[in-house]
Amino acid sequence: MNFDSYIFDFDGTLIDTTTCHVKATQSAFKRLNLDEPTEQAILHTYHLNLYNNFKALASHELSFYQIEKLIDEYNHCFSNDEIHQSKEYTGISEALKFLHNQKKKIFVVSNKEILTTQKYLDYLGLSRFITDSLGVCIKNEDKLLCETIQNLIQKHHLMIGKTVYIGDTAQNIKSANQAHVQTCAVTWGAQSAHELLHENPHYIVNDPEEFLTIL
Repeated sequence: MNFDSYIFDFDGTLIDTTTCHVKATQSAFKRLNLDEPTEQAILHTYHLNLYNNFKALASHELSFYQIEKLIDEYNHCFSNDEIHQSKEYTGISEALKFLHNQKKKIFVVSNKEILTTQKYLDYLGLSRFITDSLGVCIKNEDKLLCETIQNLIQKHHLMIGKTVYIGDTAQNIKSANQAHVQTCAVTWGAQSAHELLHENPHYIVNDPEEFLTIL
């Protein structure tokens, strides 16, 4: 295998939280007496970070404060009300178990609150494979994902050339490329292979089993 350390995105890469995201988004808008977006609209903007997502979904311009309130409501609902709707992608636990047994370090970087991420990983039985999890500031997620990856490398003394980031959106891949690690795009998440290839990932996989052969 080519790498010693594997940094995974959370939503759309390890865990399918699509239904959780749709319901939590609609609930957040409803609780703040805003026009509730349709499922189709929510899925169309799913690849955006939450801040830009909610800006795009709003029927009128929202203030910074309103968007932050939306994010708070969303996080509460996502963390407490919708966890039962989540599921791991087929083959993920087997792939993580294999990497773990090979003494590889496995990390998760998420735009969710870290306690929420941990709750989902615990619920699905994946946390036993994870070395560490980190969160990214939601408003500046695209900018700070690069910095978060770099901080993770420093914190755990990882070798850049032996570290790969795995994500499901073009922005994920772009940010990880800026951190100078190898990148792997997965095609079962928010964006298609065609969209992902625009950011020139070093690898692209269509099934979690490919982690074991390609990476």
